[in-house]
Amino acid sequence: MRGTDPDGADDGRLRDMPVLVTGGTGFLGAALVPRLLRAGCRVAVVGPDPGWREPVRRAIREGVVELVREPEWWRPEAARRVARRAAGTEQLVHLDAVPLPPGERTVTGAARHHVAVGVAGTLELLAAFGDGLGHVVLGSSVEVYGRAPAGPVDESMRPTPEDSGAAARLALEDQLRVVAGAGGPEATVLRFTTLYGPGETMPWAVPTFIRAGLAGHPATITGDGQELRDYLHVEDAADLVLRAVARPPAVAPAGERFRLVNAGSGTAERTVALAQRVRRAVAEQRGELPPPPRHVGAPPAGNVVCRTERARELLGFRPSVDLDRGLAEEVAWFAQLAESWPNRDVAG
Repeated sequence: MRGTDPDGADDGRLRDMPVLVTGGTGFLGAALVPRLLRAGCRVAVVGPDPGWREPVRRAIREGVVELVREPEWWRPEAARRVARRAAGTEQLVHLDAVPLPPGERTVTGAARHHVAVGVAGTLELLAAFGDGLGHVVLGSSVEVYGRAPAGPVDESMRPTPEDSGAAARLALEDQLRVVAGAGGPEATVLRFTTLYGPGETMPWAVPTFIRAGLAGHPATITGDGQELRDYLHVEDAADLVLRAVARPPAVAPAGERFRLVNAGSGTAERTVALAQRVRRAVAEQRGELPPPPRHVGAPPAGNVVCRTERARELLGFRPSVDLDRGLAEEVAWFAQLAESWPNRDVAG
């Protein structure tokens, strides 16, 4: 393949590369797809509809990106249809995380769903593509580590996930490692920390604090807020995925077929400090400082702090968006969203 990547990933092979992205219209996918296009990739996304995020929605409408309409891609027949529609795909970027079906309240039911969809369903998709698929990039999570020790954890730590979703992600990571080692598609697993930035709509800490502040309400912190979290801007996360696509494991200096990489900023922030940063960002946007945060009683959550040297060594990745700048961008996005769609609660 010819060409170089304008975003700085030293690829040399992405021009005309056929790449399929599950979750391509979601939060991270919508940041990644434009980067893949700028790098010269031929991009298809899997999902139920074009979604609402621009510029991906526009690229689908204009035919620049192909939408493979399969809302339940994990089912065997659907996986085969995806493979037929996206025949010739050389790399799969798997970002889709299918939520629990409405009404599922049992622990065993949740575990069944995560294994059936997240593990078996992904393997159905890989099997449907067969030998033509060369590389899988999996968007995983640092949640697989479970209750980590106080210090930063690296990729050599043995994970002990504490919920069925994280356990299923770890099982899929292991399956990809075994498949790659046996001659199947190479695999890169990116264990993401907490992503944030414009376009985020899930009820996590950052968007929840921002929405409260813009409404003039105090942010609500569960517990004492002293737990540490690593926050990675969505544009930095997209850059890391692009670098993984551009440098499959076998072309890296180590020449391995499987690699595991912590995907974070490498810095940690306490939740109470995050809430104060959001207050200041909201004050800059609306000219008034929101009320101080309030705490509700609950056991403090564990720390999630990861070492990120491996991402730098293997993929040349260095985050470029600092936390204050990223929070200001997200505050501005939410403020504009409120003005544009005052009666609409965006999700997805």
